[in-house]
Amino acid sequence: MRKILNKILVCLMIAVFFSPSVNASKNSVEQLEKRLKSLEPEKAVDIEDPPWKERPFPTIQFPISKVISTGTQIPFQVILDKPDYQRPAFKADWHSSVGRWSYVPTRVHFALHRLFTAFDLGLSGWYDFEGNLGINVEMSQSDDLDLYIVAFQTEITKVYTKGNQIVVVGRPKRNGVQAITIKVHDLKPNSEKESLLVQLATEDGDEIDYSLNEYLPPDIREKIREGK
Repeated sequence: MRKILNKILVCLMIAVFFSPSVNASKNSVEQLEKRLKSLEPEKAVDIEDPPWKERPFPTIQFPISKVISTGTQIPFQVILDKPDYQRPAFKADWHSSVGRWSYVPTRVHFALHRLFTAFDLGLSGWYDFEGNLGINVEMSQSDDLDLYIVAFQTEITKVYTKGNQIVVVGRPKRNGVQAITIKVHDLKPNSEKESLLVQLATEDGDEIDYSLNEYLPPDIREKIREGK
């Protein structure tokens, strides 16, 4: 009799363990653990901004006032202009159920900055660029490679370049977002192997924010245009 009861108990335990509700519960826990990993580091640590290794600054840097006074003013095209835009505290795409843009240190990084730059080198990278910004910026149809510059809470008025620096001059505002493009062939860097330092500044030459981007030499731009 005892053997029969033991067999019945074992069968009941197996039935409970493999029941749909238990499996569903296990899946829920695994999903929550996965979402938690997409939100924060595994351990409590201090993380500097940005939460990734930043590109090195160019070796030669000029004061912003010198770039404005002795540099070259270059044309730019405004491709997005929303003067009343208010930056959101949260976007649905940043939810941990999506995961791709939910990492808190990254979210803090983007919230701390007003200036962002990117090349349209591929749909995947551009998808991340838009997702992190929380706005849609249409790619230019230009045959040349453009550098995209997005500035929040600033009305862009002029763009200057000198060496490996680009100074985007604008008037600070409470709200708004603008996206502009500049032609890479208008840049004459001191070193093609070093970063481009893009600086957002007031008309008096005070820096508001900065961004570091790579410079793509003509031969690389040609290969990108040819799809190689």
